[in-house]
Amino acid sequence: MEQIRCRACRSFRDGNRDERECTGCGRALRVKYGYCRLCWVQLSGGRAWEGTAPPAVAARATAGVKIGHHQLFFDRMAPRTGAGPAQAAPRRPRRALPPQAAWVQPRLPAPHARPGRRPPASPSLAAAIRIADRLAEARGWSGEIRRRVRQGLSIALDGHPEGQDVAWSRALPPLRARHLCAGHVAGVLRQAGMLDDDRRPAFDAWLDRKLDGVTAGIRRDAERWLRTLKDGGPRSRPRSIATVHSHLGKALPALLDWSARYHHLREVTRDDIQDHVRGLHGSQRHNTLVALRSLFGFCLSAGVIFRNPARGIKVGRRPSATVLQPLSQDDINDAVAAATTPAARLIVALAGVHAARSSTICALLLADADPGSGRLLLGGRPRPLDDLTARLLRTWLETRRARWPGTANPHLLINTQTALGTGPASRTWVNSALRGHAVTVEALRVDRQPEEAMATGADPLHLAATFGLDPGTAVRYASSARQLLQTTAEQQNPAGIPPNPRPGSAQEG
Repeated sequence: MEQIRCRACRSFRDGNRDERECTGCGRALRVKYGYCRLCWVQLSGGRAWEGTAPPAVAARATAGVKIGHHQLFFDRMAPRTGAGPAQAAPRRPRRALPPQAAWVQPRLPAPHARPGRRPPASPSLAAAIRIADRLAEARGWSGEIRRRVRQGLSIALDGHPEGQDVAWSRALPPLRARHLCAGHVAGVLRQAGMLDDDRRPAFDAWLDRKLDGVTAGIRRDAERWLRTLKDGGPRSRPRSIATVHSHLGKALPALLDWSARYHHLREVTRDDIQDHVRGLHGSQRHNTLVALRSLFGFCLSAGVIFRNPARGIKVGRRPSATVLQPLSQDDINDAVAAATTPAARLIVALAGVHAARSSTICALLLADADPGSGRLLLGGRPRPLDDLTARLLRTWLETRRARWPGTANPHLLINTQTALGTGPASRTWVNSALRGHAVTVEALRVDRQPEEAMATGADPLHLAATFGLDPGTAVRYASSARQLLQTTAEQQNPAGIPPNPRPGSAQEG
């Protein structure tokens, strides 16, 4: 038995009792105007629910149109209101404006090409990116650092001819303007063999600034002397840049004074040197004479002067310093409280317990610290690890591993900048742990050595073996400790009365 499921089909069946062959599909069903339910919906365009046939349907039914296909419809759905979209409301006509009141779009300038856009087929850029990826893997660069290095490489190589080096003086300003990693970009280009650092060296600019008022003849010899100090010579080793700065700082007042009277260092006499250092005392006189002897010694070996006027002038021994006073317990407690990070606590322990210099702390490697075996290598000398330093060392290693798990830096102490490379941290960063406090890292180191001397009977040999000190420095620390011990004993027994003999001693008999 046929089941009628929707109201429209049931209404069509009840309202049309004539059952015969359908004109559209040829089936024997109840029809309306000669068409069955499906053909009727097909011809009416979705308006079969209105009850009356539209004129177009009546005309097609009269003509006997055959239906080639049927559109199926889902049960229990709302009837369709039509196949076409609804007519939109007519648009309101726009009011025409006079030509003088009409707005005109100004002509925009052509957009500039974005810097750093380079075709991927560039061999130099592709090679630089490959090197940057290898460095990123080796040094543990983050995704942001990699993106900025790639952007910096694209900017540096923008418009760069193939086969030529990149002029760093041209590439550096746009990198700094965009706050990109200029140092990492330079390192990648240097490894790729495409960097031409054509900038003027900072040492040359420093020389020009310092020797500005010196006459030409004296300036030429002084500049050769300073460059030999910095770079070394056939018979001399290079000195540190701090030594170069110190020597020029001590000799510059004499050079400016002699420039007002002489044109060459050959004209300087022994009396001129003595007149210059006559008003100097202490370490200032000592350092000035050392710098002038170095200057005239170099000029004599270079054949610039005929005799050394500084020869025979007694430099003398450096004046002995006063007795080193120990730090107060309040200052030490303040330094300990100021160290709030694991790195700062380890720095304070290395300086206050092991008397390590800031340069030695910076140069410490991961292989030098072994908390498992309880040994620490400081300046090439093995030292036993105490419980406090070992605990702080383990805490710092855990923090280092958690914060920079992919770094390739072999140094023990690293920061945000050095974690991306392989170099050591700066002394400025190490000393910043106690910046602004009464006690510095250097003060903790100096205080530790007299403390050890006072605890071991002021033995200079023990100090030299424990801390790796120069013999003269060890003797100076031992002398200070001996004077402190003597002063303490005098304070405890100001009258000089010998202590009472113990019972049963030889003095009782």
